[in-house]
Amino acid sequence: MCCVGGLILLCELCGVEVPRTRRVIVEGTTLNVCSNCSKFGVAPQKSEDRKAPPIVSRLERAKRRFRPRDVYEKDVDVLVSDYSSRIQDARTKMGLSQEEFGKRLNEKWSVINRLETGDLRPDDKLVAKLERTLGIKLREKFTPQKVEKKKSGQALTIGDLIREEKE
Repeated sequence: MCCVGGLILLCELCGVEVPRTRRVIVEGTTLNVCSNCSKFGVAPQKSEDRKAPPIVSRLERAKRRFRPRDVYEKDVDVLVSDYSSRIQDARTKMGLSQEEFGKRLNEKWSVINRLETGDLRPDDKLVAKLERTLGIKLREKFTPQKVEKKKSGQALTIGDLIREEKE
């Protein structure tokens, strides 16, 4: 039996007792193997050279790509409230069924059906596709209204906002 400092070293690939093992990566798994079995794997990279796992890099890219909208931003394009009826009216004017229209947009007919019933709210990419294909506008500019505070010492209430809307 071979041992170093009281420890028996075994090749984790072939099971042979050896005086020294090498650490290699075999099919994605790090193993301690003998010199004969080391040809079946590759030496692990040093810690500074090691790349981040693919899922981490994908998440970092998605985080950089995603930019939250500022609710106080002026002149923001928002989806119109009657988008479902506008989509359905424009599609029927073109004389297309939901299946045909879905093929033209490269979307499933169930997506078109859910859009027209209002069950699905389209993302920006789909809104752009719909506007381009149908020749309609599904977005409108939204400018937030400024609410003026009363000069009196009282705080603004919900009733004040309702009165402001009625005026």
